[in-house]
Amino acid sequence: MDISPEDGGEVEITTSLMDADIPCLYPASISIDFGDDIIIEAIPSAGYHFTGWSGEPTINKHRNPIITEFNNPLDLTANFAPDFIDYVSEDGTLNVSIPAETTALDKRDQPLTDIEFEVVDDPPPPYQGSVVEPAYDLEPTGATFEPPVTLAWAYDAEAIPEGVAEEDLTIAYYDENGGRWLKLESEVDPEQDLITAPIAHLTTFAILAPPAEAPLITATEETIFIISDFTISPSEVSPGEEVTISALVINESQTEGAQVLTLKIDETVAATETVDLGTGAFQAVTFTVSRSEAGTYLAELQDQSGEFTVKEATTNLAPPPPPSAAQEPPSSEINWAIMAPILVAIFLAIFLPLWRKRRRDHFDW
Repeated sequence: MDISPEDGGEVEITTSLMDADIPCLYPASISIDFGDDIIIEAIPSAGYHFTGWSGEPTINKHRNPIITEFNNPLDLTANFAPDFIDYVSEDGTLNVSIPAETTALDKRDQPLTDIEFEVVDDPPPPYQGSVVEPAYDLEPTGATFEPPVTLAWAYDAEAIPEGVAEEDLTIAYYDENGGRWLKLESEVDPEQDLITAPIAHLTTFAILAPPAEAPLITATEETIFIISDFTISPSEVSPGEEVTISALVINESQTEGAQVLTLKIDETVAATETVDLGTGAFQAVTFTVSRSEAGTYLAELQDQSGEFTVKEATTNLAPPPPPSAAQEPPSSEINWAIMAPILVAIFLAIFLPLWRKRRRDHFDW
């Protein structure tokens, strides 16, 4: 018989020959005869719960207590687990408590075995308000909790902007698809400098301080912005030539709100623009980018994407100069304006004397 972990609980053993009100607690020595019925019960310590039996003989590992006939030696382990599993950041600032009844899965739907906390030194700014202290990436990204678990955050009161009450602080998570911070229903304990909120998944979290009279967009007051008419012009350019990327942003929700649009080129942020729209309103946005290296680039604006190509630079050779007049070959065509008088002169020089001689000879007759 064994217990795991050692402080997780204890095992009570009762036989048909023992007083059921005075069980034997493991570890102990008792006399059991083959064929005796025995009752084995796992009893968890405070803060633990029983998770099952392991070892031999093969039994229903979740049955507790076990009632069996003692015919063979027993090699059983009673397994216990804490009622809460606490994950704490290295600096002790953040704590995630996962109750035993919570289903915690990673993005591949496998049981979650660890949580890592990474400081984000330069988080995206909220449309309204400011980020208090650094933000944190809680990984693995995409892990989920059902039901939600509690994120506890110990903050530095001196980091709160002047004029903002501690009670107005809120924990928010960054919505990558929407390009904005969404606040969670948070509870603040000013005496302990502690703020808590339920979280259903792991992502980037921050404490936000909203400005007066400017409430943050909340997850329960979802504002839906639709991106359409996404165009890239021209789609092919020379190195350094500008490309215009435009789209139409439409607020299709029943509430007004704002959204930070993020343009990425090859997954790197190239530009941002904040759009503030009323219900049913729309606005055209335009970005201008250029790239000096040849290649094909992927442009992404929220859930829209397209490509443009930068061509290889080419060297344009100047055409050869036209040949000079001295270099021009002689024309093969006959210039009759010049040749005609010459031919007439030759004709007269040859035939006119012959004609006169023939005439004198005629008169001599």
